Amino acid sequence: MEKKENTEVLDDTFIAAARDYRMLLDKDYPLDASLKLVGDRYRLSHNGRMMLYRGILSLKASQINLAKLVRSPWERASLGVDGYNILFTLMNYMHGHPMFIATDGFLRDVGGAHGRIADHRGFERMAEITAEYLAALNLQSLTFFLDAPVSSSGRQAGFLREAFAQRSINAEVRLENGVDHFLAYWEGELIATADSAIIGRTNAHVFDLARAILENKFDARFISLARFLEPSYPISAPP
Repeated sequence: MEKKENTEVLDDTFIAAARDYRMLLDKDYPLDASLKLVGDRYRLSHNGRMMLYRGILSLKASQINLAKLVRSPWERASLGVDGYNILFTLMNYMHGHPMFIATDGFLRDVGGAHGRIADHRGFERMAEITAEYLAALNLQSLTFFLDAPVSSSGRQAGFLREAFAQRSINAEVRLENGVDHFLAYWEGELIATADSAIIGRTNAHVFDLARAILENKFDARFISLARFLEPSYPISAPP
C-alpha cells in the first residue's frame, strides 16, 4: 500500500483554537457548545472541528485514558476487540483521511465511514492485515466484536472468521447490538479500541491496535496534538 500523508495543516489558527477549546473543557463547559463557540470564532473547517472534537480532551480525561493505554499486549492476554472501530480507522488511513494522536495518547481520525462500508475490497484487505498482525501475538483468546446493525455485518463476520481460521487464531467473531457495553464491561484484562467513551468506562487496559498495525505494517507516523497545547510552543496572536 502506498504510504499516505494523513495530517491536517496545523497552522497557528488551529493551535490557538485547540488551546481555547481545552481551556473550556477543563472548566467543564459543555462539549458541543464549546466546539461550536471555538469552531465559529476561528472559522475552522469540518476537519479542523473534528480534530478538536476527537483529538482534544480535557486534561483530566486525557490523564485517565492515558493511564489505561498499553502500546503492546502481553503474552497470553484475553483480548476483546472493537472491530469496526479498528477497521474503520485502518480504512480511513487507506483513503487518506487526516489522522492524529489525541491528547489521551490514542490514534484517531476525522471520520468518514459513518457506519457503512462501500469499499468492501478495502475492508477485506484491512481485515486480512489485522488478522496477520493478531496472528503474530501470543494471545490466550481473541473476541472480535462487530456491530450487528452495520450494513453487511454478517458477510464481514464470515470473512473475518475465515481469515482467523486460515491463520489458526483462537478467535470468536461476535455480532452484537451493544458492542460498546460488552467492551466497557469486558471481564478480560485487555481491550482494543480508540473509542473515548468506552475507554472512559472500562476498567481494563486498552491496546491501540490500529496505531500498532499502521506503524508496524506501513511505517506510518502521526502528529501528536498534545504538543501544541504546551505553553512553550510558539504561535502568533489569534484572530
